[in-house]
Amino acid sequence: MGMSQQQKATQIQAQRMSQKQIQSLKLLSMPAADLRQEILKQLEKNPALEIVSDNFENGVTSARYKNLPGGNIRTGVASSLGEQKSEAFQEILESRPDERKSLSSHLTEQINILPLDQAKKKLCKKIIANLDSRGFYILAPSTLVDKKAGESQKLLEECVNIVQNLDPPGICVENVEKSLLLQARLKGDAPRLALFLLDGHIDFLNPPQSQKILEKIEAFLAAQKKLSFGKEDFSFLEKITEEDVDRALYFVRSLDPLPARDFSQEETQYVAPDIYVERVLEEAAGVKEGIDYEKRSVLRDDGACFKIRISDKVIPQIRISPDFCAAKKKSEFAKAAISQAKIFLEGIEYRENTIAKAACAIVQRQIEFFKNGPGNIVPLKQQDIAAIIGVHESTVSRMASSKYLQCQWGVFPIKYFFSSAVADSSKESAQYQLQKILEENPHKKLSDQKLADALAQRGIKIARRTVAKYRSQMNIESSYSR
Repeated sequence: MGMSQQQKATQIQAQRMSQKQIQSLKLLSMPAADLRQEILKQLEKNPALEIVSDNFENGVTSARYKNLPGGNIRTGVASSLGEQKSEAFQEILESRPDERKSLSSHLTEQINILPLDQAKKKLCKKIIANLDSRGFYILAPSTLVDKKAGESQKLLEECVNIVQNLDPPGICVENVEKSLLLQARLKGDAPRLALFLLDGHIDFLNPPQSQKILEKIEAFLAAQKKLSFGKEDFSFLEKITEEDVDRALYFVRSLDPLPARDFSQEETQYVAPDIYVERVLEEAAGVKEGIDYEKRSVLRDDGACFKIRISDKVIPQIRISPDFCAAKKKSEFAKAAISQAKIFLEGIEYRENTIAKAACAIVQRQIEFFKNGPGNIVPLKQQDIAAIIGVHESTVSRMASSKYLQCQWGVFPIKYFFSSAVADSSKESAQYQLQKILEENPHKKLSDQKLADALAQRGIKIARRTVAKYRSQMNIESSYSR
C-alpha cells in the first residue's frame, strides 16, 4: 500500500480576540488596588497619558500631573552641609526597625490567656485577623462564620464582644464613630448626652461649639415631635443646657479616634471595596422602576431604592495629554502613543461600566439581602447575571474575581452573593430565621416541631429533622436543655 500526501482547502471558523479585547478583560479582572498600579505603570510607559486628579495621594513623583500644585509653597536653598546632615538624619529614621508589637500579636496574646474553649479562641483569632491597623473590620464579621465547623451567629456575637473588651478599648468595630461609641460605653461614666451624640448624631459635633450643638439638638427635637410613628424617648434632651453640652464635648475629646495607633502596622492587610451600595431614603426622583443603568440605581415597587457607585478612591483620573494631541500630525511616535492611550482608556471605561451593570443586577436579584441584611441571600449563579447584562459568564467571573462590595451591612466579597446550590442558600436563610425565632421567644422552650412550624409561617418549609440538624450545627441545645 503506497502512501501519498494530498493538499485540501478547508474553511474553519475561529474567533480570535483582538489586543484591545484582551486588555479590556485583563483590566476587568483587576481589583482597584491592582488597577491603580497598572495605571501608574502605563503613565511611566506612555507619555501621551497624564493624571487629572488622584484622590489617593496629593502627589506622585513618577507620574505627570495636570496643574501641578505650587501656589503658596515657599522654597529655599540649603547648604551642602545642611543637606548632608538632613540626609543622614533621614537615613537613621528610615533604617530604624519598628520594634513595636503589632495589634494582632497584642490581641492574640490576650486571647491566649483567657479561659476560653477552643471554638471561641479559634473564632476570636479569626476576628482579630480581620482587623486593619486601626482596629476596624476589613470584611463584614458575618462572613467569618464557618457553619460547617459548627460556628453560629450567636457564637460570633459572643466572640466579637470578647475582642471588643480587650486592650486597647475601641477596636473590633466598623469605623471611627462606632469606636468612639464603644469607648464611651466601656468607660461606664459617659454623660447621657455624649452617648446620644456618638450614637448616630456625631454630625451634631461639626462644628464642636456648644451653642451650635444646642441649636441642632433643638431642631432635632422639633423634627421628632412631628413624627406620627416610630418615636423614641428623647425627653431628657429637653432639659439639656449649654453646660451639659460642654461636659459632653469634654468627654468626647477624651476618647481616641484611632485606638490602635501605637501598634506596629507590619501585619496589616487592607481590602479596598470596588463597589459601594447605598440605600437612598429620600424619594428616588427620576429613577426608573427596576434597573436604571444610566443612573446606576435599582428601584423596587415597594419604594426601596439603592444607588451603586464604583470606587474612585485609589484609581487616578487620567486623560490623553493635549500636548500630544497637538503633536499628533508631526510625529509617528505621538500617533502610536495616542492610539495605545485610547485603547487603555477604553479598557478602563469598559471595566467600570461592566462592574456597574453587574452590581446593579446583583442588587436587584439580592434585594432582600440589601434591605434586611445577612440571612436573606437567595440562589444566584454567575450565568444569571451574565444573561441579565448580556455578557458571557466568564466576563462576570472576571468581574467578581478578588473584588469587594460595601453596603450598610459591611464589606463582602462579590462572590458572596453567588450561590450555585439552592440548598446552601436555603440553609443560611433557615438558620438565620431560626436564630431570630429563638431570640424573639427567649422564655419559650420551643420544640423542633414548633420551630419548623414557625419557620413555615415565614415561608421556609423544612422538616423537623432538618431543624434539629441546623440547631445542632448552630450549637443550640434542645428544648429540654434550654
